[in-house]
Amino acid sequence: MAAAPALKHWRTTLERVEKFVSPLYFTDCNLRGRLFGASCPVAVLSSFLTPERLPYQEAVQRDFRPAQVGDSFGPTWWTCWFRVELTIPEAWVGQEVHLCWESDGEGLVWRDGEPVQGLTKEGEKTSYVLTDRLGERDPRSLTLYVEVACNGLLGAGKGSMIAAPDPEKMFQLSRAELAVFHRDVHMLLVDLELLLGIAKPGFGPSKRL
Repeated sequence: MAAAPALKHWRTTLERVEKFVSPLYFTDCNLRGRLFGASCPVAVLSSFLTPERLPYQEAVQRDFRPAQVGDSFGPTWWTCWFRVELTIPEAWVGQEVHLCWESDGEGLVWRDGEPVQGLTKEGEKTSYVLTDRLGERDPRSLTLYVEVACNGLLGAGKGSMIAAPDPEKMFQLSRAELAVFHRDVHMLLVDLELLLGIAKPGFGPSKRL
């Protein structure tokens, strides 16, 4: 007997694909859960808080104190500067390596004195490419700075983004580690997300342009 076509079970098929790319469900076995492979903590993490927005050259001269994942910082409108000292494992030669960083607030990565990328959980931008392919002679150790503004992408509203700011809100660092990134998995994930968007109701088999 021939298998039933996918169109016969359209909703079931869509739901399976949704779970396969979901950042919330089945991440222990779905595609998104395979984006990163081996990982290790950063070598040394330190920070300082300031109510001012400081230029880079001044900030890096300040007194940094030991910090760790799970630390809270704030309040609203302050800035927390992190110094992130990294050592990439020798075994990762030939791999793409990312700094994985998750914290509340708006982050900015500084490398060699230059701002290179923003980081935010709200925009799902939670990793920075250290190298797209680690070479045998590439340096294994480097120091980055992450400047984190104590506010959200759209302000610091109490309970909702259109509410008055919460002046006593605190923020937290929840992840700071190195990890091998699987670019082939990412490319497949993007393809499936695009196909899923096209196939959802409104773009289904009976409503294609």
